[in-house]
Amino acid sequence: MALTFFKRPRHKQFNYKPVFYDKAKDEREKRMKTALEETDKEYSIALRERMNLRWKRTAGARARKNSNYRLIVVLLAIGLLFYYIFLR
Repeated sequence: MALTFFKRPRHKQFNYKPVFYDKAKDEREKRMKTALEETDKEYSIALRERMNLRWKRTAGARARKNSNYRLIVVLLAIGLLFYYIFLR
């Protein structure tokens, strides 16, 4: 047994458990919940919630589509500018 004058620090341990959020799973569970509760609620409220969820899903697809069109237009403009400056 060795005699020590200074206490050496030990490594720290943490109980961290990472949290994963799955947006698609959350929306799917919400749709299932509204479908199961549809008999308890008024039909118009359930219909409004379904339409709202559907609109949110299609809004993301619409934004991606517009972004792709914008990218194509910018690439064509750069290509035409390159052609006009260097190859003409």
